[in-house]
Amino acid sequence: MIIPLRTDCPLRRIPWMNWSLIGLNVLVFLATRSSGDGAVHGPLAIWHGQRVIQSWALDPQNPALWQYFTYQFLHEGWVHLLGNMLFLYIFGNNINDRMGQLGYLAFYLAGGVVAGVGHVLFAQSPVIGASGAVAAVTGAYLVLLPRSNITVFFFFLIIGAIEIPSIWFVLCVFAEDLIGQIRPDWLGHGEAVAHMAHISGVLFGATLCLILLAFRLLPRDQFDILAVVTRWNRRRQYRTMVSQGYDPFAYVPPQKVDVRQPEVDPRTVRMLELRGEISEAIAHHNLPHAAYLFLELKKIDPNQVLSRQAQLDVGNQLASQQLYQNAAEAYEQFLTHYPNFEQIEQVELMLGVIYARYLQNYERARQLFLRALARLHTEREIQWARAELQRIEPMLAGNAAQQPRQV
Repeated sequence: MIIPLRTDCPLRRIPWMNWSLIGLNVLVFLATRSSGDGAVHGPLAIWHGQRVIQSWALDPQNPALWQYFTYQFLHEGWVHLLGNMLFLYIFGNNINDRMGQLGYLAFYLAGGVVAGVGHVLFAQSPVIGASGAVAAVTGAYLVLLPRSNITVFFFFLIIGAIEIPSIWFVLCVFAEDLIGQIRPDWLGHGEAVAHMAHISGVLFGATLCLILLAFRLLPRDQFDILAVVTRWNRRRQYRTMVSQGYDPFAYVPPQKVDVRQPEVDPRTVRMLELRGEISEAIAHHNLPHAAYLFLELKKIDPNQVLSRQAQLDVGNQLASQQLYQNAAEAYEQFLTHYPNFEQIEQVELMLGVIYARYLQNYERARQLFLRALARLHTEREIQWARAELQRIEPMLAGNAAQQPRQV
């Protein structure tokens, strides 16, 4: 006989949900336990020593949906109840700690449902008890806390307590259920244990937790099964390399490193310097100097663009200095590189005015005014754009008349 007593894995929070499930199981048992004359005040009845399972037990012959939940809270006797609740207390506290209160409740009930489905598929007799859901909890413990230790009480010729790895304890219990399912005669003809419910619960708990860890729906740590397997694989690879001749302690002379600096394009260096000086000038509100530096930058590379606000500030400064061609180029680059600017219609309106009044590019001005009108909000700006459109209409008409016609 081996009975688990405690685990060495500390708790980070109070497992209220696990304690509540234990309390609910005890209350249901007290409400349904039989009296001395064999009568029972609840959903179970005992008559002439024969257990008659009523509506709350899970009957594979005629299973109802609610039975997959209610059977989990019914127990035949004190030994049945105390055994399940002991396992639930030992293993469930830490799983409740890892999953949280509501997540643990959903996992526990789902484990009991899957265990019930496994029993219905492979057995014919009715089943009661929380052991299917508890088995799901032990399966989760196997995946989430395989490095923890369990202190067990044993009674085999001698009596004592010993601490063993939890992974071996859970696997031994699982192997016992496998043997009981395959060869029930090994454990006696009178045994009434739903081994397939236990097997289904363990497989469900372990598989679900593996999926949750793989998709990081549960927090990963260095003690879960995936971390343990990863470290084992690294050790395996290291041993393989050593067996193939790799010597981790052999001296490897340092390789010669070419310390020569790569050749740097002086144009690139100058552009970086100018961009830094432009940023510093804008930070000190020296926009005229920033505009001058921007023009120097454009002489080196006409495709150079500043950050969004810096490009807009330089464009505005060039326009205020009546350098309209340079301002138009700066605004055009702004429209190309920052089309999602929240006030893009203001830039379009300003650029349209520059083209219409100073650069005589009336067709481009017309395009910009029409685009700006679709997004302008203030009445003053709308009237301004419309007035500019009306002013350039004769010029547009004149340009159209001067174009040669095809015959």
